[in-house]
Amino acid sequence: MIWRVIHWSVSFFFWIALALFITSMASNRSSATVRSSGKLEFAPRWFGVWALIYVAIRMGFIAWGYVRHGLGEPLTFATGALLGLTSVGLVLALPGTVLVSDSGLEEVLWSWRNKRILWEDIVEINTERKGSTVTVIGADKTKIIHSNRLPGRPRFLLEIRQHCGENLPADFPGGDENKNSSE
Repeated sequence: MIWRVIHWSVSFFFWIALALFITSMASNRSSATVRSSGKLEFAPRWFGVWALIYVAIRMGFIAWGYVRHGLGEPLTFATGALLGLTSVGLVLALPGTVLVSDSGLEEVLWSWRNKRILWEDIVEINTERKGSTVTVIGADKTKIIHSNRLPGRPRFLLEIRQHCGENLPADFPGGDENKNSSE
């Protein structure tokens, strides 16, 4: 009896976590936070990150069950292997936190080394009009991505505008694209 309750509650929390993860993938409209060091922090929603971790762990256990029972059955084994790879991919795809300081941008990642671009090393800024992804590319081809899962896109664009000044592309949001098209 107790094992049924445990199994039911784990399954129930899996579906709740999956719903929270899907909800956190929608546009994050909260604002960025200012740290005590003066850095501006664009961090993903905590409930979305923990939900993603729970879903990945649960998928890992499901994958282990398929792999363990499918040693003699290739299709069952392949299903377990694919679920396991998906679980690892979910952990590696955890969104990072983007920090803005007076010296530049830094992306703090969960499962990889941090990325850093100084303001004077920015060579390209790609913004999506209808989407909400902003990609900043440095001189050494380092990419820092501010996606819709992070808060404060307008504030992020404002910080780029303040620190880069006149070195912005013509199609930068709020820039001089209207002047160029009327000439």
